[in-house]
Amino acid sequence: MIRFETEQTIARSAEDVWAYAADIVRHPEWMGVTDARIVRGQGTEVGARAVERMKLGPRSIDVEFEVSGSIPARRIAWRVAGGSPLAGDITLDLEPLGPDRTRAVWSGWIGLTGIWRLIEPLMAAEVKAGEAAELRRLKENLERAPAIAATAS
Repeated sequence: MIRFETEQTIARSAEDVWAYAADIVRHPEWMGVTDARIVRGQGTEVGARAVERMKLGPRSIDVEFEVSGSIPARRIAWRVAGGSPLAGDITLDLEPLGPDRTRAVWSGWIGLTGIWRLIEPLMAAEVKAGEAAELRRLKENLERAPAIAATAS
């Protein structure tokens, strides 16, 4: 299991950050996934499920996950639902620092299952760097386009 935690201060309201980050169909804009789609429920409700396509080494895989926590403008969390070589829980916690500043903490764990677990130690540094890069892209996207219309699904 690879644990990570990274933090950024984003020059946007907690409501704006949450609405953009929680919108599953926007995940390819800032996460390391190439496609994301909702397969059950509303994308921001606990229990909603989605599938994201990501690269794992030379392969592309589909990873199904579910929303495991959802508090508007405070927290959004996802859990890998199974059926892929990945396992994990990821959370974005938000703390308003003012009307247009938010402390964002991106944390959780990611692991591999089955025979893939053998290469997990080799991936730890890459996973941690990748998760930090995702939070930086979230910050950059939100700060670059102040008129982002969040369409949290």
